[in-house]
Amino acid sequence: MKFRYLAATALPLALVTGCSSSEGPVSAPATTPAAQATEAHPPGRTGGQDTETARAPKRDYLGIYVEGKYKNKPGPQANLFKKRVGRKPNIAKFFHAWPSGFPADWAKAAWKAGALPQLEIEPHGVGTIEAIADGESDDVIRTYAQQVKAAGVPISISFAHEMNGYWYDWGTKNTKPATFVKAWRHMHDLFEEEGATDVKWLWTPNVVYPMPKVKLKQYYPGNAYVDWVGVIGYYRKNQKTPTFKWIFEPTIKQIKKFSKKPILIAETGVQTGPGRDKKITELVKTVAKRKDIIGLIWFNMDKRKTEKADYRLEANKSSLKTFRSLVTKYSFGRS
Repeated sequence: MKFRYLAATALPLALVTGCSSSEGPVSAPATTPAAQATEAHPPGRTGGQDTETARAPKRDYLGIYVEGKYKNKPGPQANLFKKRVGRKPNIAKFFHAWPSGFPADWAKAAWKAGALPQLEIEPHGVGTIEAIADGESDDVIRTYAQQVKAAGVPISISFAHEMNGYWYDWGTKNTKPATFVKAWRHMHDLFEEEGATDVKWLWTPNVVYPMPKVKLKQYYPGNAYVDWVGVIGYYRKNQKTPTFKWIFEPTIKQIKKFSKKPILIAETGVQTGPGRDKKITELVKTVAKRKDIIGLIWFNMDKRKTEKADYRLEANKSSLKTFRSLVTKYSFGRS
């Protein structure tokens, strides 16, 4: 499938602009010249290996979710993030409930700000995902795909994230894995039929530790339907072993048995509390040094009212300073 990047400059780091999860909370992959160029020089790089890249690992994406006065305003968010952490975003994430229309103005603003628009489509309502799978929502999907095409900017789509969890309408309590896969493939195919091909399809399961018996392979739509794999997981106070290896590795190990697609830590954060700076350091350093992970998106949200958790970097001056020093040292995104 076709996917264009800005030719003159690498995109800045990843920004998220929506609301998120509560983790416990057919066409072949792109082979066009544009896609080949992207593989040769991914976003965040501008040609051959420079001295900075030679000195330290370089991850192509770094993102943040923010709310407040700049919610859903990619330009101001990017500038604020650059001011705080020294990097600008190159993915802008937007959570919205299906079947609301494609947010074209937001997507264009994100692209103008140098960020790839990344949409988290949430099919709320029991039976909604079944209707998509059975073709009852084809007119809505086709209209949406037409709007995506008309916008004229590349996007990334994640549909029904955290499908392996129990806390969403489309999760394990209400939706069979086969139904999820059928719905994903059907939506993908209708986009192809409508010519909305400038899309990166991001498949985003939750880390497996809250529900270890739920296997991921049964939810995978297949390599022809997925471009990136996004893993969602957090460092929380009540975890037995709050390390990257304990939180993420079992999930990544499962995924690698059936997919070789690039992995993005699509949503993460470290809850405020003892040892927070150490955990941030461990997370960022691990992602920076792994060649199989293309970056991470930080969920910078205050969830004290709903989860008694605060993931905002600015909640602690030392945490913000630690994060800034790491993402600049390891060259996430671009400056």
